[in-house]
Amino acid sequence: MKRINPTNFEAIAPFVPAKGKGERRVHAIVETPRDTRHKYAFEPKLGIFKLKQTLPEGLQWPYDYGFVPRTLADDGDPLDVLILSTIPTFTGCLLEARLLGIVRLKKNGVENDRLVAAPARQSGVSQQSDAFDDVKDVPKETLDDVCRFLVEYSEEEGNQIEFKGVGSRKKAMAAVEAAIKTYEKSSK
Repeated sequence: MKRINPTNFEAIAPFVPAKGKGERRVHAIVETPRDTRHKYAFEPKLGIFKLKQTLPEGLQWPYDYGFVPRTLADDGDPLDVLILSTIPTFTGCLLEARLLGIVRLKKNGVENDRLVAAPARQSGVSQQSDAFDDVKDVPKETLDDVCRFLVEYSEEEGNQIEFKGVGSRKKAMAAVEAAIKTYEKSSK
């Protein structure tokens, strides 16, 4: 199947090239920035971001949300990632993210997991998420809110959602590696 993608997102590696013995990071492309009621989705056939949905009053994106390029999840889309940042970026923003864990969900009977990540640490800049190395380091209230939001917004879209739990950074890394293999098989 030939894909059209004038954005060159398919040229972006899923993993950030390692610099020494540092943590392994992923590239994330933001579709929907935090603090908005709009949900944007990348349209690969058109190479543009499309307004997919407006959330009901009182519901908004708590964090930046997007995908890891050159991955393919069970739902046929790139692997989703929620980035625990305190200020929004913008639609189409490419950033380096540290994997923290994974929220396991089934949407309409199909695995539809969401990675949980934090922006890369920056020398001289303190970020609230710098204290997180694994999803178990995220305050329980924050993680509960993230899980509740992921279920509620998806149900608002008319989907049947089953929450399957939260997994570690190691499980998130394994999910990315599996999604890369699936993508590579589909691209042949």
